[in-house]
Amino acid sequence: MLNRALEEEGFEVCGKENGYTKSHTLLVNISELQEKAGLGKDIEEDLERADIILNRNLLPWDMFEGRNYLNPGGIRMGISEVTRLGMKEGEMKAIAHLIRRVVIDREDPKKVAKDVNNFRKDFQKLHYCFSSNEDAYKYIEII
Repeated sequence: MLNRALEEEGFEVCGKENGYTKSHTLLVNISELQEKAGLGKDIEEDLERADIILNRNLLPWDMFEGRNYLNPGGIRMGISEVTRLGMKEGEMKAIAHLIRRVVIDREDPKKVAKDVNNFRKDFQKLHYCFSSNEDAYKYIEII
């Protein structure tokens, strides 16, 4: 779901010919956005300022194009956390749009962060785990 939403927002999600992923992880080639938004490190930092956490990731061809692990041509996203919080297809579209606003539209990350936090406030309970409907970020005392 997030893979299609990202593509609809103008991102190149890797692995389309193989069904994108067999896990919860997506890899996005952002090298074509270099002039506008930078590379993996730059985008990772911009999105972090918008309270969107993901990480830079090497693409298989990065070394041949002079890029390395410090600022690669890809970003990696895991969606297990948002799924665990009960987010579904509609929310994946919203997440993709929030990412687009920072990366492609070059909107101020701090402005987008306000919308991220507003969006996120309705997702505070756990789903799809042993104890559903628990507070998502409750500290558990270990004896």
